[in-house]
Amino acid sequence: ARPGATLLCGRYEGLDQRVIDRHVDIELSLGDFVLSGGELPALTLLDAIARLMPGVLGDEQSHLQDSFEQGLFDCPHYSRPEILATPEGEVPVPPVLLSGHHKDIARWRREQSLALTAGRRPDLVAAARAAGQLTKADEKFLAGLALSALE
Repeated sequence: ARPGATLLCGRYEGLDQRVIDRHVDIELSLGDFVLSGGELPALTLLDAIARLMPGVLGDEQSHLQDSFEQGLFDCPHYSRPEILATPEGEVPVPPVLLSGHHKDIARWRREQSLALTAGRRPDLVAAARAAGQLTKADEKFLAGLALSALE
C-alpha cells in the first residue's frame, strides 16, 4: 500500500461490486440524496481536506472559525452596506454587531450559532452537551428557545 488515496467516482448506479470488493477500503457518503456521478462528492471531499493543509488558506488559523469546528453551526455573517435596501424595505445589520462591545458581539454570535444548530440539527446540540461544551449561559439560552417554541 502506498500513501494517499484514490477516489473512485461512480456513475448512475455506482461501481461494479467486484471492484468494490477487491479494491475499496472505505466508502463515503455525503448524505441521503442521489447525484448523477461521484465527481461532485469527490471534489467536495478534496476541498474539505485541502483547506486544512498548510498554505491553502490565506490565514492558517481561519479554519478554526468554520462551521462545525466547534461542533455547532456558524453564526450568520454580515457585510457592508450596514443597511441593505430591498424591494421589501431596508434590512439593517443587527445593531449589536455595530456596537463595538466585543463581549456582547461574542455572546450574540454564540447564541445565533446555538439557535441555528438547535433548529437544524438538534443532535449536534445534544452531542455538544454530552461533550461538556455548553456553558451555563448556553443552557439558559437554549432553555429560553425551548420555552418560546412552546408559546
